[in-house]
Amino acid sequence: MSLKPPTSQAVQLLELGAHFALAERAANMGYWRHQVGEADPHWSPGFFALLGLDPARVKPSADYLVRHIHEDDRVAVALGVASGMADGKPFHYRCRIDVGHGERVIDTHGDVERDAAGKVVALLGVVRDVTAEVAAVLETRAREAAYRFLAEEATDMIVRHERDGSPVFVSPAVLQLLGCEPDEYLREPAYTRCHPDDLDMVKRVLQEARDNRRTATLTHRLLNTQGHYVWAETRVRFVFDPATGDHLGAISISRDVTEHKKHESVLQAARERAEFASHTKSRFLANMSHELRTPLNAIMGFSDIIGREMFGPLGNERYGEYAKLIHESGSLLLDLINDLLDMSKIEAGKFELHIEEFSASEVIANSVRLLAMRAEDRQVTINTRVTPDDLVLAADPRAFKQILLNLVSNAVKFTNSGGAIEIEASAEDDYMRLVVRDNGIGIPADILPRLAHPFEQVSNDPARAHGGSGLGLALVKSLAQLHGGQFALESQEGHGTTVTVTLPLAKSATRAA
Repeated sequence: MSLKPPTSQAVQLLELGAHFALAERAANMGYWRHQVGEADPHWSPGFFALLGLDPARVKPSADYLVRHIHEDDRVAVALGVASGMADGKPFHYRCRIDVGHGERVIDTHGDVERDAAGKVVALLGVVRDVTAEVAAVLETRAREAAYRFLAEEATDMIVRHERDGSPVFVSPAVLQLLGCEPDEYLREPAYTRCHPDDLDMVKRVLQEARDNRRTATLTHRLLNTQGHYVWAETRVRFVFDPATGDHLGAISISRDVTEHKKHESVLQAARERAEFASHTKSRFLANMSHELRTPLNAIMGFSDIIGREMFGPLGNERYGEYAKLIHESGSLLLDLINDLLDMSKIEAGKFELHIEEFSASEVIANSVRLLAMRAEDRQVTINTRVTPDDLVLAADPRAFKQILLNLVSNAVKFTNSGGAIEIEASAEDDYMRLVVRDNGIGIPADILPRLAHPFEQVSNDPARAHGGSGLGLALVKSLAQLHGGQFALESQEGHGTTVTVTLPLAKSATRAA
């Protein structure tokens, strides 16, 4: 028995069916057809694929679909099909269906088939999977609701601008900031409420930000409906077409910073008053220091002449002792005046350094010699070590001597009888590292952070005071920093204090080291 080859018409039908199946898969759609009078419908291959079903395992049936359609959508599906049968017109329904592979959302557009007499003979439904579209719509609506909620509830005024700057949307916060309703604000041209003195600045900043495609931040004044101006801080972000790069508009967020500006003005005024008071104090200290030096030099000079008995004996030993006390007291007062004068110059920014190259060993030895008698009176030993011996500084000799005298005299003052002071100087990179270490009474931990500030002392108790103005460490720190060096203070109560200062070395000394 021989088989007849298929006719050309049959071949065309097969090809058409294959093409249609391909189109169904590509479009993620399918169709069903239900002949009137027949129990079960016909499902296309695309409908099986859309539902994720195997045609070899599942038999098409209306009952199967009804059982897997979401129960809340079954009435709508039944009404859609019934209306098509009753009216003979196209119908539509959307439903959720889950055949075991996860819930899907499908759209069905149905129509009726009629015979030559116009009688309905079948129903046809074209089905499309719209799960992703529905999810996208829901997400968009959720975002829009969230953005709208934020815009409506935010205390900052949010504005959407056209290309020319005119507003097309404004949040309700405009009422709180500018005292007008949103509809009223939307009818106003751009820049209507900007203060005339700020207008040029605002336009310039916005133009530069738009040209450079960056966010603009500016502080300016806006007119409130009640007639006064409020200070606003505004951030403006420009919107551009991602395809063409054309400017489409902008979004701005403004907040009221009037109170902040008031606080700034108050702080600025307070700062100016404080600076003026500081300058006044510095000028007073400088003038008084100069005025006091002249009679003090005379007191010290004449007391020295009397103490030396240059014009003959005084007749009583107590007169010589008193002259010595007058000279020592004058020396202490002169040191205090010098410290006050130097500190006032430093604070006023008028202290001038005279940089020279000199031997560190010589200045250290001279300074120790000046304080040797005071150390002997307190039975305190001073030891020095300079490495290398020919260490050469590039600094102000007077300032370096003042640093040494302040540090060593402090160490002598706060070291008990039998104690020792170590002075070490060494080269470290481009700097000399000067360390003055004692094993004296030390500094309490709660006081340590306050030291090295003017007029701060370890104790203000007269019974425990050791004299001094509290300027010594402050001067040392300031003089070191003026040289580009550093200052460090370490101490432990009952175990002594260590002060470290760095000062620049001369270039030749740096190379030698």
